[in-house]
Amino acid sequence: MNAQKAIKRFDKLANEWLQDLQTLDSEIIGINPDDKTWSIAEVYDHVMKVARTYQIPNLLQSLTDHAVRKRSKNMVGLAIFDLVYRKNVRMRMEEFPEKLVNLFSPVKREKADLMVDFTSFIDEVKSLEQKVLNSNSKHRQYHPMFGDISTKEWYYLIEFHMWQHNKQKKKIMSILHTKRSV
Repeated sequence: MNAQKAIKRFDKLANEWLQDLQTLDSEIIGINPDDKTWSIAEVYDHVMKVARTYQIPNLLQSLTDHAVRKRSKNMVGLAIFDLVYRKNVRMRMEEFPEKLVNLFSPVKREKADLMVDFTSFIDEVKSLEQKVLNSNSKHRQYHPMFGDISTKEWYYLIEFHMWQHNKQKKKIMSILHTKRSV
């Protein structure tokens, strides 16, 4: 996994998301296409919540003497980080432990608030770049799904999570566009 490539992919994807948010109608971002589908605003909120409450803190923890290391990276971690295997995985919040559901469940937000917060989020992630690039293979923190992963891999997870939700965001936008055209 190349940290420079992960940084460039995050920059590109984050800028696309920001442009989408800027051009989308304020009302559209709050519409849920159906009872089981998040609104676009909720997708943005979720991605930021996961990064801020889980990915970024673990990335920062990996750089300290207090990092938790439990076991080597497993096969799933090797596939995702070492082979850069990118497969769409469909997960539902209901499949996670209640604590994570409470932490990561999104809320609807107004476009103006979301714009300010998403711009701030991009700046937060960009502020990590030098730490990521200066980290070494000894900087690791445990992830329950992948084992001990490096600082660079924690950064990659931020972009990977956005990439996973990008397909969801595009699908919602397509559904809403189709409904408006009818």
